Amino acid sequence: MESLRTTGKATPADVRAVNRRLLLQHISEGRGTISRADLVRLARLNTATVSGLVAELLERGLVREVGVGPSVGGKPPILLDLDERLFAVLGVQLIRDGFRIAALSLRGRIIEQHDELGEPEQMIEALVPAVRKMAENLGRSVLAVGVAVPGVVDHRGLIARSVLLHRSDFDLGGWLGERLGYPIHLINDSDACALAEAALSDDPAPTLMALYVGDGVGAGLILSGALFQGENFGAGEVGHLNLRTHELRCECGRTGCLEAAARLSVLTGRPQSLQLTPRGEQPEGSLDEEAARRAAVNIAALLELVYELLDVRHTVICGPVCALGPRLLKDIRSALADNLPYLGGHITVEYSRLGWNGTLLGAAASAAHKELGLLWSMIDA
Repeated sequence: MESLRTTGKATPADVRAVNRRLLLQHISEGRGTISRADLVRLARLNTATVSGLVAELLERGLVREVGVGPSVGGKPPILLDLDERLFAVLGVQLIRDGFRIAALSLRGRIIEQHDELGEPEQMIEALVPAVRKMAENLGRSVLAVGVAVPGVVDHRGLIARSVLLHRSDFDLGGWLGERLGYPIHLINDSDACALAEAALSDDPAPTLMALYVGDGVGAGLILSGALFQGENFGAGEVGHLNLRTHELRCECGRTGCLEAAARLSVLTGRPQSLQLTPRGEQPEGSLDEEAARRAAVNIAALLELVYELLDVRHTVICGPVCALGPRLLKDIRSALADNLPYLGGHITVEYSRLGWNGTLLGAAASAAHKELGLLWSMIDA
């Protein structure tokens, strides 16, 4: 975690980088309606600083001039917008026996997408040529690659532990970076979903939990607009939380885990190969009613715990489970209705509007934010 205390002064280069990111964010949010004069007012920077930073952004191909605005008594202002033509950010989602890749524009629009199935022990090796092929066919430069993984990603950027990938202390980012030559940024898959849901919100500082339900179960937390990852970056590892409502054995070796009752293969009663058809539209199988009721009781207990502990009352369920229809969601809401929260009010839960793409979008959004300081808005998604 970052220290709450300021431990060193900012250098001129630090200040310039922060100001450049600030202007880029304002330009992104302006969507072609913002001028240099607007940036001076919004960022509270002087004219010379804004002119110099905008010149840098234009030279890098991140921003372009898109026309002129109405005159207010002088020369008509030149309007600015993100330049989506030259660059892309890649989002990758790793699962036990497959992966998904998407190329996105600087505004978060999906340009191209690819899903691949295969043997679990070969998936990470197969990812390299798949990413290269997509990058070569894009006709634009790749700024960075965001990789969503099912497991804990620590402060070093390593996969500290992943039950599904059978990896511990694995430097996947370094391994991929050496082979691909792009900046690689790892993020937990549930945290990626949470970032995508925050980008969908019209609240500039939302508080929500994104609960990913697929071959595994995990949660991402957005608290007052910030991604909360915990002291050891393990916040949201709820899949192996024992709520003491069942005795099913989990892949981690213990019994009673939430994941053992709620993962997709349990809900459908059959193994899921990447939980995909070849194009990723629909999980195989259908929802087992008894399994859905059991999972709903466990998920409802989790939502009540999170609400009482962190005052997070809104949860978005994301991942391939959304394609199985509304039955699980109805069962969760029914279980919640049986017990009114001590804090009052109501716990709300819904399926993500992004379905399973939230993980891909969030992985790419994380990379875009780390590289450019750009926080996408997907309100119109």
